[in-house]
Amino acid sequence: MVIRGGGPADLASIASHYAHQDTPWDPFGSVERLGRIPLDGLLVAEVDGVYAGFLYWYEGTRPYYRPAIERFGRLYELHVKEEFRGRGLARRLIAQFFEDARKRGLHHFFVDTDDDNLVAQRLYESVGYRRYRDDYHYELADPR
Repeated sequence: MVIRGGGPADLASIASHYAHQDTPWDPFGSVERLGRIPLDGLLVAEVDGVYAGFLYWYEGTRPYYRPAIERFGRLYELHVKEEFRGRGLARRLIAQFFEDARKRGLHHFFVDTDDDNLVAQRLYESVGYRRYRDDYHYELADPR
């Protein structure tokens, strides 16, 4: 298993892996859109030289939900291909994210996940994240 910084040569693998979850504004389902984002927060996992997953993170400042925090690292996206799950790749990707962010002087880390994604919740809590707020989701059926 290898965790390494990602680059332009990885974009096709990521887009192919992620495309089924794509939305029009999400960069990860398209090589073209991926090429428009900074790649310094891209980490790639490989098993025996084969693409197995990725993590994307970025550095932010003064989050609206914690404005006293000057700088932070946000784990924005984490995906391991199904055939490579259960091998510790997600944990290793997260560990590399923490290491890279700490080298930049970051000491606060955030991540979001859906309220029904219990696998992700267990993973994030197992590496030290703690839930700190609830979000509200609304739906409106057209009243006409």
